[in-house]
Amino acid sequence: MSSMERPSVLMLRSIRLFQSLPEEELKTLAESMWIAHFRRGEELAGRRGERLEEYRQTAWFVWRGAVALYTQTGRGGRKILFFQGPGALLNQDVMSGGGQVLAAVAADAVLLCMEREALADGIRHSPALAEALFAQYERRLWRLSHQLKNSADTWFVERKLAAKLLKLSSDFGRPLGTGVEIHLSLSVQQMADYIGVSRETVSRACRRLVEQNLIRYEKKRFFIPDRTRLEAFRREAGTEQGET
Repeated sequence: MSSMERPSVLMLRSIRLFQSLPEEELKTLAESMWIAHFRRGEELAGRRGERLEEYRQTAWFVWRGAVALYTQTGRGGRKILFFQGPGALLNQDVMSGGGQVLAAVAADAVLLCMEREALADGIRHSPALAEALFAQYERRLWRLSHQLKNSADTWFVERKLAAKLLKLSSDFGRPLGTGVEIHLSLSVQQMADYIGVSRETVSRACRRLVEQNLIRYEKKRFFIPDRTRLEAFRREAGTEQGET
């Protein structure tokens, strides 16, 4: 490992889990970590078991780019749970090394890596690191519960799509003119996997949102001209369905 590229303390400061740690702890962590580069479409842990053991025995942090976390459906497809961007810890099973969530690179990524057991040992001996990990778990649980709520059958697909795009625009949005571009290359199939419906259904929903000038979709990039209008549509769709 001596020939591997090491992250700097400044790079570690960009990772949410490490932001409260003192300088000396960060220096020690940096010495046990390495930098890995991945291209869009590469599997960190694939459905056919590719690199699964390596994924489970490594703690992966996103420094640049984006990674899709997903599970395998009963029909052999994928259901995307999250798109994780800079600052995120990908695999949450730090203490056990288990878990069934898989990962694929959604945008060219630079990841900071360390042996999972080394991170687990650091958490056992650092109250600040343990507290940060608990906070991260709480955020992930909240998002999962929100995902379940938003996956209810009472939701129109257009509303589901609007909600997902609003979330992605918060995580990966860049101002462009009077609106926001989601700076992430996303295919219709990926959005279908993210919502949990067929590609054809998402394609129709996307076309309807485009017709209402709520979004634009060109060259696998989504653009939201007015987030307030899209948020209003998301809420009104729920009212039409009888939500309270």
